[in-house]
Amino acid sequence: MYARSGTLFEGPFRATHVTDDVYLLHLCRYIHLNPLEAELVTDLRDWPYSNYLEWIKHRNGTLIDREFVSSHFPTPAEYIQFVTDYTPPKQIAAAMQKIGM
Repeated sequence: MYARSGTLFEGPFRATHVTDDVYLLHLCRYIHLNPLEAELVTDLRDWPYSNYLEWIKHRNGTLIDREFVSSHFPTPAEYIQFVTDYTPPKQIAAAMQKIGM
């Protein structure tokens, strides 16, 4: 019907079945970190286009399962720490290269 092409419709993206909460939580963190990694913002709270603000209770949106979030992160500070503790693969590779590994 529409003659569309490009990386949004083809290429490196693929569907992956999420089988457990650990993987789901990692994906949420990864998605929430994307604007920071892309240097679109310097503070995740400045990116209004994700539900990160709902996860940390700074906005009352509807695209969130509050029960799921609170069962894994009873306080917003715990989710903020979970996100902050993540080291992106590029940074790990750069650190390893710096020390000669």
